[in-house]
Amino acid sequence: MASFGPIAPHYDSLMSLVPYKMWASYYQLLLAHQDLRPRRLLDVCCGTGILAEQFAREGYTLAGIDLSAPMIEEARRKAERHHLAIRYEVADAATFDLGERFDAAYSFFDSLNYIVDPTQLAEAMHRVAEHLTPGGSWIFDLNTAYAFETKMFDQQDTRNKTAVKYNWVGDYNAETRVIEVAMEFWVDGGHFREIHVQRAHSHDEIVEMLEDAGFGAIRAYSSYTLDPPRKKADRLHYTAIRI
Repeated sequence: MASFGPIAPHYDSLMSLVPYKMWASYYQLLLAHQDLRPRRLLDVCCGTGILAEQFAREGYTLAGIDLSAPMIEEARRKAERHHLAIRYEVADAATFDLGERFDAAYSFFDSLNYIVDPTQLAEAMHRVAEHLTPGGSWIFDLNTAYAFETKMFDQQDTRNKTAVKYNWVGDYNAETRVIEVAMEFWVDGGHFREIHVQRAHSHDEIVEMLEDAGFGAIRAYSSYTLDPPRKKADRLHYTAIRI
């Protein structure tokens, strides 16, 4: 019941109501706030490549990595179908080496929360830094402990008209800051389960990781705004510059 296995072929349908254009616009707003205009982008934990495809259509050069082979398979299939020259690789964010550098990197949709070991997340920050040119941008989001405390992951949609029906139940441990989410899915007459595990990394931990990896100009925002983090923010966006 690993994460992002059986759900991969149905992931885009599951996420069909996500406002990806808004996410892309917000990313570009954060880049503008950094006074940067990158052309070569690295999508860290790219999933099925929904955002990568959107940026590729806007003229950016894209590469994406993800630990899930089924998700990368879907991303490659779609890129070929849409005639988009995006490089996708199955790789661990904590160890990847693409042999090239980029103007900017991003990771969205709480992907980095899935790296529950802080040491591994710190390694991922180093790997991203190594793949950026000096002055390059690194932008990512994280779910907060508040999101887990308020049972953000307790969700369900089992309506008949829903293509991918699901029921999710989270079990959060405040001491370890780790949540384990039991996910059930029903699609095309079939039924399967996945277990998703995330950790709410603290702001101080993230800043220390970024600084140790060689990043400066570190900023945190309440997501979708340019406001500082609110006490009850369920998601934060971070921006940093490779020194």
